[in-house]
Amino acid sequence: MTATTPYPTLDCFFGGYMHQDWHDDYADEWAAVEAFVAEGPPEAAGLFRSEIALLLAQHPAEDDVRKVVVDDLDSYYLADVSGWKYRDWLQALSDHVDKATGHPRAS
Repeated sequence: MTATTPYPTLDCFFGGYMHQDWHDDYADEWAAVEAFVAEGPPEAAGLFRSEIALLLAQHPAEDDVRKVVVDDLDSYYLADVSGWKYRDWLQALSDHVDKATGHPRAS
């Protein structure tokens, strides 16, 4: 993990759950994010959503979002290989956390 990242919760998630062997530990990225929220401190879900919103606001270009996720946060899940745009995938992860935690804004 990088101590200077503006996204410490995302850094923890990608480094600890979407690492090189993540597919050995989780059925898919949804299971990984559920485990992260379940195993983390109570504030993890809110921080996860907030940092995704911050990342997307600070990096409006898709290529920049991909660079942050893959290069800076060291994600071994390649959303574009699975047909996602990184912006859409991150938003879907955030929405999934809402559903998993019963957040009132979950659809």
